[in-house]
Amino acid sequence: MMKVLLTITVFISIEFTVFGQANQRFTSLEAALNEPTNVTWLDLVCMDIPGFTEQVNKLSKLKSLYLTGCELVELPSGIGQIQSLELLNVQDNQLRSLPASCSNLNNLSVANLRNNEFEEFPEVLLNLPNLREIDLSGNRRLDLNETLSALSNIRKLDFLYLSALNLSTIPSSIRELKQLEELHLSDNPNLNWTHAFNVLSKSPNLKILVLSDNQIKALPGDLTLLKQVNGLVLDENPKIEIESLIDHLKQLPDLKVLLLRENELTRLPKELGGLTNLAVLELSGNRFSDSEKSRIKSLLPNTNVVF
Repeated sequence: MMKVLLTITVFISIEFTVFGQANQRFTSLEAALNEPTNVTWLDLVCMDIPGFTEQVNKLSKLKSLYLTGCELVELPSGIGQIQSLELLNVQDNQLRSLPASCSNLNNLSVANLRNNEFEEFPEVLLNLPNLREIDLSGNRRLDLNETLSALSNIRKLDFLYLSALNLSTIPSSIRELKQLEELHLSDNPNLNWTHAFNVLSKSPNLKILVLSDNQIKALPGDLTLLKQVNGLVLDENPKIEIESLIDHLKQLPDLKVLLLRENELTRLPKELGGLTNLAVLELSGNRFSDSEKSRIKSLLPNTNVVF
């Protein structure tokens, strides 16, 4: 239970809590070069990127690098020189590949490749010994079968984002990701949930499943196959049938964390009281009256209910 409550921090974002909160954020190359030994977090504006390669060797303590929203079709080759790099965020570009020098990033833990043009997972990242979180969301041309086959070679991978990929099925090969603990499948409204839950039930270490913004109305009873899941996120599914959902959730005795934010809810059924093992119920962004909030809390007296 303790591990689940700790991993809920990923809903806030690992990039913020681990790499950003305690460090000064530099947003220009000039400012960074004025005090290079103090730079651990660099979020470059687009016009500074061309000069980055020539100066990168001066940033010996850089841990977190953001090169986002710049329509890049390739990255500066100098990135491979940053031996200290732990997080690389290149989302919202037009990348199809990464430079070969990225194979030198032995300390890299987080790779955010969201919203690019990748068709396959970049091989240069496959042998990085500390890589454990990968975001491939929004790469609509991605070959998921080949990608999952490649990812099975990353032995520490435990966080995976596959949101906004227009998925209809989940390849059964996902079970080969032996250490996978958290999976994001948000914004995949055409996903076959019956098939998905059957496949994911074979992922023994899966603890957190994020299904936000999927236009979900009714989830099939196969949801109850996910006995290993401790946390479920169903934010932004305003048409979801709460009564049947709760009936299914009562059959998941290890479920500790449930997020139902931004669902236009005004009332929850009395059957909610059957979720006695819940440690956290997040209901912010809904439309409960004060009296309904009090009633919900009375149904779950041992649960931390957040409005």
